[in-house]
Amino acid sequence: MTFNVIFTANSYVYQRNLTMGIKFDWMTNFQNTTSYLAVYAGQTLTVTLAYQIPALTGQYSGLNQQAHTWTLQLWDMPSTATWSASTYCYDYNYAPPNVPPACRSFTSNGYPYHSLAVYSSAQTSSYNSKLQASAIITSLNSVLGSTISPAPGTSSAIASLAQANTQMSLANNAYALGDFATAQTDYQNALNDANAAQSSLATIGGGTDAATFTSIWLDSVAILLGGIGAIMVGFAGFKYLRGKTRALPSYTASSTPKA
Repeated sequence: MTFNVIFTANSYVYQRNLTMGIKFDWMTNFQNTTSYLAVYAGQTLTVTLAYQIPALTGQYSGLNQQAHTWTLQLWDMPSTATWSASTYCYDYNYAPPNVPPACRSFTSNGYPYHSLAVYSSAQTSSYNSKLQASAIITSLNSVLGSTISPAPGTSSAIASLAQANTQMSLANNAYALGDFATAQTDYQNALNDANAAQSSLATIGGGTDAATFTSIWLDSVAILLGGIGAIMVGFAGFKYLRGKTRALPSYTASSTPKA
């Protein structure tokens, strides 16, 4: 990784020698630039420091288990000044033209509070698979998880979605325990199942699920027949009342029926 700091000198006329160093919480000393940069009154330049993150082996094998703090310091000294090791970011050892050496400090504990996380290849793969799977699963859950009866052709998608949710839970648990290899496999499985669910929905037109369709059809027919039954009951009641009306004692037919 590379650190870049833009420095603008004030109007005091003298040569400033700039050096920069980085220190992470696993280091005992700063790693500094190999040479200084000279800057003069009113001049602006960029100070650059490259740092190689250690491989996750040996004493550094656990760097990926937690976030890390860091401190970056830019030292600004007159060309003839010296620095006392016992001071922090400011030294009253004045040098011509009576300017003390000083430094600018940037830390992960200051705003905007950016700590450093070191990821293994398994963690990186896990994170990428998780992002993709989560996006698909969230979308499908909002559609398939809210239906009372599955729509035709969705039973396969629902089964794949359920499996994707299960794999996601297993992956999250493995990752929390630091078992990144297992998490990588489970996150990839979750992504595969989520993709399968999505693909299944895309082919409904060519492979409608007959069992699910029958279930939906029967539910619909039952509702429809319930309505027809109500109509028939109403019609029977009407016929009954009409018959009762004709049977009342006061009822007289208008004419004798013809043979």
